[in-house]
Amino acid sequence: MMIRALASLALLAAACLPAMADDQQDAADINATFAQGLASAEKPQTANEKWTCAVFWNVWTEFAELDLGTDFVALLDPALSQSSARTATSHWEKQATLAMGLGMGELDVETELYIEMQTESAWDMAEGVVWGDDYNYPFILGQCAVPAGE
Repeated sequence: MMIRALASLALLAAACLPAMADDQQDAADINATFAQGLASAEKPQTANEKWTCAVFWNVWTEFAELDLGTDFVALLDPALSQSSARTATSHWEKQATLAMGLGMGELDVETELYIEMQTESAWDMAEGVVWGDDYNYPFILGQCAVPAGE
């Protein structure tokens, strides 16, 4: 009986090894793509671009640990952590409202519609990260990283 239990554990561990290796590779791919976004010369300038950054970071706060898992998120660049993502969301929301000369409660219908559309796009792109076939999302997060000193 004990031998059977040990054999079952060994099989389970062997089955998990490829998944762990895949997680390592996927995390490395996400980190590399995020770094490319950080190095990109394109940074948010307009109010809409700042809203896009706020939306993508906000979706990341909901998506990353729920769909990727806390163990996987721990393999990622610390800038992709939940606390960093919340900070980035707040930063870009503030920057966007300042760029518009408005407060959060004063958004016009057009801006609210834009935010809604960007949220849908972010969730669609997040699916590509889950499936490991599209890493544009972390590239955008890299472009939307909070500038040093802000």
